[in-house]
Amino acid sequence: MAKSHYNWEDGPAEIDPHSVTKHEVLVGYLIRYFEQRTLNARGRERLRITLVDGFCGGGLYILKGQAKEILGSPLRMLNAVEEARTLINAKRTKPIELDVQYVFIDKDRRALSHLKMVLQKRGFGHQIGNTIHVIHEDFVSASPAVFKLIQAHTPRARTAIYFLDQYGYSEVPAPLIQQIFANSPGSEVVLTFHVAAFATYTNDQFTDQVSEKLAVDIRAALGGRTVEQIKEEDAADWRRFIQAALYQALVKGCGAEYFTPFFIRGEGSGQGEYWLVHLSQHPRAQDVMKQVHWQHQNHSIHYGGAGLDMLASHMMGFRQEFTGGFQFDDVALCQSVEVLPQQLAEHIFERRQPLQIGELYASTCNTSPGTSIMYKQALERLSGDQDIIVRSEEGVTRKQAKYMRDTDWVERSPQVALFSLPRGAD
Repeated sequence: MAKSHYNWEDGPAEIDPHSVTKHEVLVGYLIRYFEQRTLNARGRERLRITLVDGFCGGGLYILKGQAKEILGSPLRMLNAVEEARTLINAKRTKPIELDVQYVFIDKDRRALSHLKMVLQKRGFGHQIGNTIHVIHEDFVSASPAVFKLIQAHTPRARTAIYFLDQYGYSEVPAPLIQQIFANSPGSEVVLTFHVAAFATYTNDQFTDQVSEKLAVDIRAALGGRTVEQIKEEDAADWRRFIQAALYQALVKGCGAEYFTPFFIRGEGSGQGEYWLVHLSQHPRAQDVMKQVHWQHQNHSIHYGGAGLDMLASHMMGFRQEFTGGFQFDDVALCQSVEVLPQQLAEHIFERRQPLQIGELYASTCNTSPGTSIMYKQALERLSGDQDIIVRSEEGVTRKQAKYMRDTDWVERSPQVALFSLPRGAD
């Protein structure tokens, strides 16, 4: 198919509203990332990290139909870091330095020429070649150079966040993501798929081509059904196919322990033009991304239910009863508040041994839309109903969510009310 590359020949390219939403999610995540990394950083003087934009574009866009100027992801990254720097140092007597290296990559020479011009005009020109590295290459070919830059900047931790907002859906093969995590386990990857284009062109032959490019087996994830069957039988809900097939074929094959596979849609409408997958090796990173999805509410959507099973493999996609989409809004919050306490209680009772709150979250967060704060609020409710007991490492009983810590221990209460017992837990 003809890929929808942006045209930088005559200045800023035109951009759709849902692409702007993607960039807003990026900014929200970066600011929260720096806030979380410096939250309990007494005595820390510097935080070093590399931010990689693998499909960076030309730096400026014009919003489609409005003639409004929109910053591209490189400028948004630079501004987000400055905003985070101001926020985290506002109340500190000794400021923390954010030592950030930027790597902007694109195979479109016109886009990079436009980006450099924009960086110069916006006051970032002196950073090019120092803290800003601009690479004319496709992302796969540029990756060895990126690894070297990351290692030079942070030799021990090799910490980086990759924003891979690809033009289509097959330009970032799974083995390369495996290599990213192998080279820098502390890294995170934010990966997007252009879902609308995938649906338009998807058939069995096309699916095989994408599987080959991504180095994943999408066919095996379809459960014996052809793509044509799925599109015919589930015409209104084909995004569930995308989430089911690519979830099982790609996310499980890229070497990430934690992930959030949710959709991004336009200004409060649409079913989700892009699939945004966040991949990491730490539950805290996964938690921060979910906080951002809740922050954007109607701009994010998931095709599943609330609770602990919304992402479980046996509940995914076309094998799951569908009710219209989980939109991270007030309705979705009420659903989560209703089901999360009971399902967490079942999980705790089944364990029959105390477990730490951090372990409870880490072992279930991939199959839940709930944030760590929502987990603790659910535990507060269970504690108030005397279903569970939460104790600190020193043995102090915790009753309120705001005082609960990841290191606190959770166990079934000996006085648990019989009517609240999950089935099979007595």
